[in-house]
Amino acid sequence: MARYTEQELRYLRLLDELQDTDGVDVRYEERGEIEELTGEAPEAFALIEEWQGVRFAPELQRAFLRFDGISAHWTLTKGASALSGEFSLRHLPAALFATGETLIHDDLPADVRALYAELRVFDEQPRTGAGTLAALRIPSEVTETISPEIWYYDSSDGAVRLDVDYAQYLDALLVTKGTFGWQYLYADVDLGESGLGSVADDLRTMLDVFPELFPGQDYSDLRARLEARL
Repeated sequence: MARYTEQELRYLRLLDELQDTDGVDVRYEERGEIEELTGEAPEAFALIEEWQGVRFAPELQRAFLRFDGISAHWTLTKGASALSGEFSLRHLPAALFATGETLIHDDLPADVRALYAELRVFDEQPRTGAGTLAALRIPSEVTETISPEIWYYDSSDGAVRLDVDYAQYLDALLVTKGTFGWQYLYADVDLGESGLGSVADDLRTMLDVFPELFPGQDYSDLRARLEARL
């Protein structure tokens, strides 16, 4: 049996937390098998460089997950507040084969098509059909060690770059539990715009109810980010 890393245990504890919290209904959960053939982070990063020619920054190794899939879709059932979320994570070797080519169509400007071609999807929401995903941006030619840009795509609004790296994204997901639209807290956007009004409402609800539901977290940074974007 595989020995879990601390990062993997953090995500298993997240699933336990969602299951055990009164007021949260987990509609779907996946606890995938550990893909031991990839090895732990140093071995996996070396294989990625050998197979794909991509040399990831060593500091990203702390976030490495080996699950062949780890997912949850949940809704809030406590009180009058409506809130839901979903995440579905691929490990890095699998993400490098999940390209953004399916997002490309002829009506897009050339620069947007070029961006989407460089995206590699590692988090999405397939069960709710929300049309959203998060991806690494891997340049077509990689000649040095990189910490890839992280982009968030919404079929209604296109793609925005997030001001987090891969490890920081996974840290933030643990706090937000995958609440829909949480990624906008890390983007250069105005949540007061009409198109993002429902996202702002959900994030307000998240920050109202999560301190009671999940009191072990520090939400001060998320509150500051929300206020800065309203």
